[in-house]
Amino acid sequence: MARRVQCMIEGEMARAKRFWIAMGAFGLLGALEWTTLSPETVRVVNGPNGTPLLDISIRGVALAVLALFAFRSWIHYRREMLEERSRSRQE
Repeated sequence: MARRVQCMIEGEMARAKRFWIAMGAFGLLGALEWTTLSPETVRVVNGPNGTPLLDISIRGVALAVLALFAFRSWIHYRREMLEERSRSRQE
């Protein structure tokens, strides 16, 4: 029983370490995107008489996609932690 608890704790620590490494990688990629992509915008929608209605920053789109992947990673990490806790309570 004690060995099983020790294995679960080690597994949680390894999972947390992988999560924080992934978050650091997302942060590094975000910083690289910010420094390498230009802040110029792309006109997506023109209004009447050619006035701009919607301009989108390529930098902003790239950071939004990266943020979505980071959010998905966080959600997955939290789900695994909650499932692990519920499994340990059942035993």
